[in-house]
Amino acid sequence: MRVLPLAYVIALGAGLGLVSARYAVAERPWFGRAQVGAWTSWPNSGARDIDPYMRAYLARGVHLPLGAGEGLELIAKEDDAGQGLDARCRYLVSGATPPARGWSLGVTDPSGRSLQLPIERESFTDAEIVRGERGGMRIALATTPETGNWLPLPAGGRFQLRLRLYDTPISSHAGELRPDALPRITRTDCR
Repeated sequence: MRVLPLAYVIALGAGLGLVSARYAVAERPWFGRAQVGAWTSWPNSGARDIDPYMRAYLARGVHLPLGAGEGLELIAKEDDAGQGLDARCRYLVSGATPPARGWSLGVTDPSGRSLQLPIERESFTDAEIVRGERGGMRIALATTPETGNWLPLPAGGRFQLRLRLYDTPISSHAGELRPDALPRITRTDCR
C-alpha cells in the first residue's frame, strides 16, 4: 500500500528535476551577465572560472564563446526603447564601438543560429562597412534593400543582434561600459 505513494513521489521528483534542469540550461543564465543599454554580455563565458550553468548551456553546442583574452560578445534582443527586435520593422544601428582590434555585427534568430535568407549577408565587419564623416557606423536592417550598409532581415519573426569585439581591453570590464559607448539600435518604422 505504501509502495504506490513512494513511486509517485519518486516519479514526481524525477520529472521536476528533469524539467528544472532543462529550464536552467535552455537560455543563457541570468547571473554573470552585464547589461549596458540594449546590449547584454556574459564576460566570463570564455573564462576559466566559468559558472556551471553557463558551462552546461555552452555544452549544448549552440555557441562558441570568445576566450577571456580574445574579446567580448554583446547580444541585443531589444532596441534602445526596450521593444523586442521584430523583422517586420526597420532598424538603424549607429554610433561608435568601444576600442577593439576589430568587430563584427551579425543578425541571428533568437536562439543564436544563422538565418535562412535569400541573400547571403548575415553580418558586417569593421573592414567592410562604409563609414560616415565622423567615422561611426551606420547600418540599416530591413527586409527590403536599403542604400549604404544594409543587413537583410527575414520576412517576419524575432531576431537578435550579435556584436563581437575582438582583442578589446574592455572584455574584463564589460559592466563598466556606458550605453553611449555602444552602438544605438533605433526602430525607424514598421509595416
